[in-house]
Amino acid sequence: MSSTAIRQQIIQSLANLSDEQLLQIRELIDQNFLLQIKPKSEEEIQQLIKLLQGKYAHAPTNSEDFAQQKQAEIDWEERNR
Repeated sequence: MSSTAIRQQIIQSLANLSDEQLLQIRELIDQNFLLQIKPKSEEEIQQLIKLLQGKYAHAPTNSEDFAQQKQAEIDWEERNR
């Protein structure tokens, strides 16, 4: 069975649950899955960030850098009109 089909089955099953049952499932997910990937040290946090960034790891995340880059592009376009 494909992962898409499994997701659809899970979604359909969740649609039939009460609010209380949904909360119980949320707690199970938090306890059994999300806490497993919770980093414990600064080094683990940095490794997780690099892992999640994937192919965009080289991209700057600072908004000031982004604003400077955009202003440079605007300046270049104005010079080349």
